[in-house]
Amino acid sequence: MNITKKLCMIFAAIMTAATVWVFLSCGADAMENVSERRSGFFSASDDAFTITVVSGVREKTYEADGKAGELKPYTLVTVAPKEFDVDAIYTFTAKTKKGEFGGTLTVHPFAASFSAEFDSETTGAFTIEIKGGGTAREYSPTSLVTKDMISYRQAIEAAGKALKLPEGQHEVRVRMIENPIGGEGLCWHVAYYYKDGKDYGVLIDPTSAKALAVKK
Repeated sequence: MNITKKLCMIFAAIMTAATVWVFLSCGADAMENVSERRSGFFSASDDAFTITVVSGVREKTYEADGKAGELKPYTLVTVAPKEFDVDAIYTFTAKTKKGEFGGTLTVHPFAASFSAEFDSETTGAFTIEIKGGGTAREYSPTSLVTKDMISYRQAIEAAGKALKLPEGQHEVRVRMIENPIGGEGLCWHVAYYYKDGKDYGVLIDPTSAKALAVKK
């Protein structure tokens, strides 16, 4: 076999492998059926406030109806004053790499906190200023999501292994949340909502991908 034929065979093999890789990559849509993906979680605090900022994308019409609708970016800012006053008025200004956002924070009906949301996904470094009571404080929230944590795709995969999900139309919400079962730090919460009203959920350890709790 001459060198020209060898080169042609090698080139053909490379192109075949590349074609298969592209086909598989395009065929696997990680956001299929996903109605919310919250992968940003930031925090800051001092002697006046504890600030939590979560961010991602979710449905424009946020309903657990078993189908994923059109998505929009969002960032939710929650401010918990050390001394809570239900009648207090606070405003915020967030400066992110995608722009500047701000407004008035709304008091939570149950928790001792105030919150506001804006239509942009916040990633990377940013600052947030809180004004109220004649004072203004600026913060640079720190991301609690570290490089050793699994991605939302891996969290969905781990949840699928922990559950025996039935067939049928459904939507998936995958959110980074504070660990609600006694542990410190964060965990992934993967929830499945079916059109017939059934729902399932799993808490996933963000580093080991282990199922911490399962709701069937």
